[in-house]
Amino acid sequence: MATGWQGEGGQDQGGRPYQEDSWALRTLPDGTLLAVLADGMGGHAGGAVASKLVIDAFLKAVERGRSLAEALQEANAAVREGAAGKAELNGMGATLVGALVKDDEVRWISVGDSPFYLMTKGKLERLNEDHSLAPQIDAMLERGMITAEEAANHPGRHTLREAVMGEPLTLIDEGKRELGASATLLLCSDGVESLAHDKIAAAAGQSVRQLLEMVLAVGKPHQDNVTIIKMDRQT
Repeated sequence: MATGWQGEGGQDQGGRPYQEDSWALRTLPDGTLLAVLADGMGGHAGGAVASKLVIDAFLKAVERGRSLAEALQEANAAVREGAAGKAELNGMGATLVGALVKDDEVRWISVGDSPFYLMTKGKLERLNEDHSLAPQIDAMLERGMITAEEAANHPGRHTLREAVMGEPLTLIDEGKRELGASATLLLCSDGVESLAHDKIAAAAGQSVRQLLEMVLAVGKPHQDNVTIIKMDRQT
């Protein structure tokens, strides 16, 4: 079934004094919908700069006809070049999740821990890998080595094993998926994870602003920046 896609995005700085997330949404000439999100790291200046460099380079590459993998490498090079000779930007980087959706298929690429979700028939599925330490901590919980509270509050939970920092990338998640008629796709920064997965799954019909307000309503202390891009079929 060939149908068009529509998208919207938005963000909130949460409980932080600055915004380090960047995002973009474009419709390509052939009707493909392109979405890309980056969550910056490296302090206020560095994180904001890195996420913007990643988004701009990735967008330009895809719009020139580059593959997602090539666009990722160009984004990585942009961070390296942007930090060169600038001590205040040393160590900056960003996560990246980019997706192309057309007709009944989505293709994606990601580095880092920003989640890419598929919502369908009230179920939520994460499509991309989590390149933080969270999966290892959750495995310790499943083996009974730590408690649920210890897992949730583990100090290393959000430590990244990989990010777009201008260095050679060793962890890259790529994939594609056939989509059903009721599919909704969400690209998010990890700030969205303040909201329980069952709440996200139940909110398929909500706008991005409503989803953001649901995250903020949780009232998590020091709520991280949160960005959401939502893509669903045109009605």
